[in-house]
Amino acid sequence: MLKFLTVLIVSVLSFSAYCADRIVILAPAAGDIIEKLGAENKVVGVTKNLKGFEKATPVGSHLKPNIEIIKSLNPDLLIITGGKYFTDEMSAAIGARAVEYDPRTLSEVTEGIRTLGKETGKADTADKLIKSLTGQMKALKKPSCSPNVFFEVTQMPLMAAGTDSIIGDMIKAAGGQLIPASAKKLFKTNAETVLASRPDIYIWQTGAMNKNPDNPASRPEYKSISPKYIHVNEYDFSRANTTSFKSVLFLNRAFSDYCKQK
Repeated sequence: MLKFLTVLIVSVLSFSAYCADRIVILAPAAGDIIEKLGAENKVVGVTKNLKGFEKATPVGSHLKPNIEIIKSLNPDLLIITGGKYFTDEMSAAIGARAVEYDPRTLSEVTEGIRTLGKETGKADTADKLIKSLTGQMKALKKPSCSPNVFFEVTQMPLMAAGTDSIIGDMIKAAGGQLIPASAKKLFKTNAETVLASRPDIYIWQTGAMNKNPDNPASRPEYKSISPKYIHVNEYDFSRANTTSFKSVLFLNRAFSDYCKQK
């Protein structure tokens, strides 16, 4: 009996030590997941554009995090977008473990949820969340056509979403085909390329990356084409998280409506 209690106590202590209690979020898309997991009370620092964590300290942007501020928060877990903007040396200087969250597909989002669930001691909640999100996808209906879709990330300069992005996977899951076909996350393009691609649907977003874009339907360079224009919120599409699944359903309905009216 004593041996059993000793093993139990060690297991509990090990589990407690494994779970993060002071989290700094440097991957803005992960904020939604932390909230859905019910672990927002563990967050002590966030990037300046991440809302919903009023008690957390702003630590700069994910591109230029303030290492001194982060270190002063004494975090035990950093959620980062990758080594491009946050190196192992920076993590070592802070003295905290770093977990990367930068999904490019819906399946990578669910894997990220599972990982963050384990890191925050919310594994059971993560499993339930994943089950709910994947269950939503059962409502998808294959459109009667596969529309060619151009997704504008920014107007100036004109940047488009490539197939190696959450947007590309969302459009594919919804039944569309992303054009021009570029095996990148984002790529710079121009109006001539858009005209040559002849998109059926042109999606443009507004948000931190594309603050005040002109409505593409009124842009003179596009007067020779007449795609269906769809305006979306950047945070619903460019941030890969639980909202991505809802956005796929939105696109699926839009694509189906386009095909019926074609």
